[in-house]
Amino acid sequence: MDRARGRPLCVGAVAPVTQVDPDFAEWLASEEISAIASDPVAAAIWGTIAIDTTISSALALKADAVAEAARQLAFRPGPLVVEILRVPGLQVEMIGKVVTLTADKGGYAEGVDVFVLGADEIDDTGGTKITVLRRL
Repeated sequence: MDRARGRPLCVGAVAPVTQVDPDFAEWLASEEISAIASDPVAAAIWGTIAIDTTISSALALKADAVAEAARQLAFRPGPLVVEILRVPGLQVEMIGKVVTLTADKGGYAEGVDVFVLGADEIDDTGGTKITVLRRL
């Protein structure tokens, strides 16, 4: 930011626009594949305050969408706790996803599915601090 003039500071050149591969463009424009999963027990517990969720991803096969819907559904019912964890590598792409984490301590030895709420990459160590929701 050019603070003296209150304008964005322009550095370097703008890259030219390139053509998008036609097959990729067709895939991007295609209709989304969907899978629906429901849990009557959770619906009965939560009653009228139960929620419906929709998640979009780049899954290409219906079977993958069905498996992910089942995984998400298994995660949702019941009480949740927020935890802050450190994971190796730069993992900001985990935000908004359910991932399985494994660790020697903290109840993660068998692997635990968590929903990643946020991620802060720690540049000097090559790790990431993630904030997750975990089922109790």
